[in-house]
Amino acid sequence: MQVPMRMEGFEHLVHKAATEIQAEIIQLIQSSRSGAGKVSVPPGKVSVPPEWQDQTETVEVFKLQSSSQEWTVVSSKFSVTMPHVTITKILRIQNQWLWEKYAQEKSRMHQKNDGGVNEMELFHGTRTNTPEKIYNSEEGFDMRYSSQGMWGMANYFAVNASYSAMYAYASISLLGGSSQKTIFLAKVLTGDSYECAPDKTLRMPPQKLGGSTSSEVQLKQVHYDSVNGYTRSSQVYMTYSNNRAYPAYLLTYV
Repeated sequence: MQVPMRMEGFEHLVHKAATEIQAEIIQLIQSSRSGAGKVSVPPGKVSVPPEWQDQTETVEVFKLQSSSQEWTVVSSKFSVTMPHVTITKILRIQNQWLWEKYAQEKSRMHQKNDGGVNEMELFHGTRTNTPEKIYNSEEGFDMRYSSQGMWGMANYFAVNASYSAMYAYASISLLGGSSQKTIFLAKVLTGDSYECAPDKTLRMPPQKLGGSTSSEVQLKQVHYDSVNGYTRSSQVYMTYSNNRAYPAYLLTYV
């Protein structure tokens, strides 16, 4: 394919530039033809988890194989407190938009706390909200939709799957069989967490006395990064910022 053009200058430089431009034009045309019907998403500015697969859409979900090590790791966390149910499906959520927001929040917390992000994998049930409203959205976990909980309006996460199972989303079988239930396993930045008794008036973690002690960030007024407490046989963590949690996996069980 030849693309007519006129350029002036030193002959060898002109020839080199023309060749490079023509190659780029041809590559763009071929890409547009081969990628018809697909949405091309440029690589994010942050590193993604090593287990993520290649994707062409901003949000894609991948079903884990029950024979994989990844399935074993995720299901083992769930089965500690839910040994009498059967996991039928585990989906890995790859939402590039949400992951980038989460990674940026993690970086800022790392600076604020001299590296202390305390990332945990915790469970979350969505009650009557379909899980897709969380994992295929721009906001992810959204505390604005949470009811008035024991520690105020926040996103609630539990160490034990049995706690989140009480708030699992249930899909009723049209064939009259058992309903399937789903809960998330999320990555959560608990940071410097404040442990306290239930307090329904909370809208954010309490303020820390003495300000920031970070060598990178000097602020006189800073708050704890999360709140935690104990209820219904589980340690629970509350975040008051939506960017501090990422819906990593969606587990379905009966």
